[in-house]
Amino acid sequence: MVNDVYTSSVRLIGLVNDFLNMSRLEQGRMVYKKETFDMSTLVEEVVKEYTIAAAEKKLYLKADLAPGFAGAVFADRSKVKEVLINFIGNALKFTPTGGITIHLSQEMNVALVRVQDTGKGIPRDNQALLFRKFQQAGKDIYARDMSQGSGLGLYISKLMMQGMGGTIGLENSVPEQGSVFFFSLPLAKEVRSGTIKK
Repeated sequence: MVNDVYTSSVRLIGLVNDFLNMSRLEQGRMVYKKETFDMSTLVEEVVKEYTIAAAEKKLYLKADLAPGFAGAVFADRSKVKEVLINFIGNALKFTPTGGITIHLSQEMNVALVRVQDTGKGIPRDNQALLFRKFQQAGKDIYARDMSQGSGLGLYISKLMMQGMGGTIGLENSVPEQGSVFFFSLPLAKEVRSGTIKK
């Protein structure tokens, strides 16, 4: 009973925080503390934090850093971490076997983060529903899994990335094979040189 109460309390706190974040983002009141930081260090930090959670499900969680990656980006570190954790959390939730790989590379003037899983995948007809408010894109779009989340995680992540001058989306998903979600952020050197505005 104590465990049930604790789990319910944690979920309720999460829901309240989601609604507060959504409100701030939609009203343009979210404060971004942008700074230069190393993206590869952040990825390794999150992998370390969630390795045990993955191991409990008998899944692997690893990072794949592209050779020559110059990892400094200009963004709000805590919010980028929140987006990455949201991707990983979803992947852990919907991946019964195999695991998750975080790919980090440089594409032109941005750092590209791709989270690839070997999970259930998303039917093509439901992929357009992703990143919408209160929407989950399972096999049955009318059967919401409220025990697992608010349906706001990807929507909030999208608004945060837009607020930091980044992009976010679904690269690919095949049912019973897995999905690849991505986000990109400006490289710090591009911001400093004036190629990208702060």
